[in-house]
Amino acid sequence: MNKFQLRPYQENMVSEILGSLAQHDSVIGQLPTGGGKTIILSAIAHEFIKRGESVCLLSHRDELVNQGAAKLEAISGQPVGIIKSGYPDDGDRLIQSASVQTLVRRLRKYPADRFGAIIIDEAHHAAATTYRKILNHFPAAYTLGFTATPCRGDGAGLDDLFSHMVTGPTIRELIEAGHLSPYKYLAAEKSMIVKGAKTRGGDYTSKSLARLNPRDQLAADLVSSYRQHCDGLRCLIFAIDRDYSKAITAMYQAAGIAAIHLDGETPSEVRKAALESFQAGEIKVVSNVGLFKEGTDLPAIEALQMARPTKSLGLFLQMVGRVLRPAPGKDEALIIDHGGNWERHGLPCGDRTWTLEGVQKPKRAKRLVKNAEGEIIEWEPVELIQTNVTTREIQPGNVDHGLQGRSPELDGFWKMALDELLKEREAMGYQKGWVGYRLKDINAPLEVWRAAALELGYKPGWAWYKWRESRAA
Repeated sequence: MNKFQLRPYQENMVSEILGSLAQHDSVIGQLPTGGGKTIILSAIAHEFIKRGESVCLLSHRDELVNQGAAKLEAISGQPVGIIKSGYPDDGDRLIQSASVQTLVRRLRKYPADRFGAIIIDEAHHAAATTYRKILNHFPAAYTLGFTATPCRGDGAGLDDLFSHMVTGPTIRELIEAGHLSPYKYLAAEKSMIVKGAKTRGGDYTSKSLARLNPRDQLAADLVSSYRQHCDGLRCLIFAIDRDYSKAITAMYQAAGIAAIHLDGETPSEVRKAALESFQAGEIKVVSNVGLFKEGTDLPAIEALQMARPTKSLGLFLQMVGRVLRPAPGKDEALIIDHGGNWERHGLPCGDRTWTLEGVQKPKRAKRLVKNAEGEIIEWEPVELIQTNVTTREIQPGNVDHGLQGRSPELDGFWKMALDELLKEREAMGYQKGWVGYRLKDINAPLEVWRAAALELGYKPGWAWYKWRESRAA
């Protein structure tokens, strides 16, 4: 190894993985995005090289192949060959960085004992047939996977590919240690519609999401929330599909904000120039489709807008991981969730227990309360932010909804409507739950539910639970 210095937790992971490989022939390491997995796998590769064994790093995208080769060479101090279309064969080099698609076509060129270890970058993809063909071709090689999210798109585990898992520090621990950026998480009060969306491969289909969510309205909402909460910051957007991303970009440009759309079909030289301009602050907003989920090291990203809902915990964590890399002058990252993803997956720093069988559900900051019918329910604590575009800040530790000791202020129509319902209930002798049914009928906003909870003597969580229930109806 050269001058690169391992952090203490990285040293621990290297030691634990090498120890595990003495007992298991297939090990997967889990480390949050931005935790420095490349330096860890480089240190492990170096140990194999010292024993005279060669190593192959597998990546599923061409850009990751080149990035992996450059980082491995810089960190290990060893020349790295590239197995990819259009590159010369440097087969004598002990470290190879290979494209999965290229290597699977060239397997006949390589003897079964060519590599002592196969290292799989973004190993949550390893269940694909191409990976299995490669691993079967090199049966004697150790298999080491690395990923921030060791689960498939549908949440299933990887226990059929790996026999042992080594986990690193959590997102929360990396933030507390200063290795990831602290963040503020805002969520749109009216999140994108998913009711009626079709699911394929464990996630919503882009086509059905596009059908349910008006494109121009979404684009306008994104520009509005950007203006209110992160005006002037460098922002990355994840969009539903190419048409949506282009419409979002056009809306930003019409508002006088320097923005560009990028996707997998954008020429590499255009992407490179755009990211350099983004890094320099000349471009403020990059809207993308499926391009920056993995393997993108852009600490310049200061804000993130999620303009796509996802059922996939892995995709959610990959998206938010883009904005959590620390950078000089970046005191706090900003995440604006227009897709309601926090309701499905919790917050980025939520406690998660990763296993080979998948991930246990995050321990969200919830309390048990009783609803009007005496049933035990759970509720998610949030803090509301009063702005022109209605968003709320999601904070795990804030458990009183801001209701204790004060009454939400209502005026106009909603004050009159709630007053009338309360008077009618008292006059007719109805149960308290009757007010909730009527609020649901008239599609009352959250602040009305909050005021009703206080008037009826319910705990604060009742308002949040019933309001969310009314939205799903």
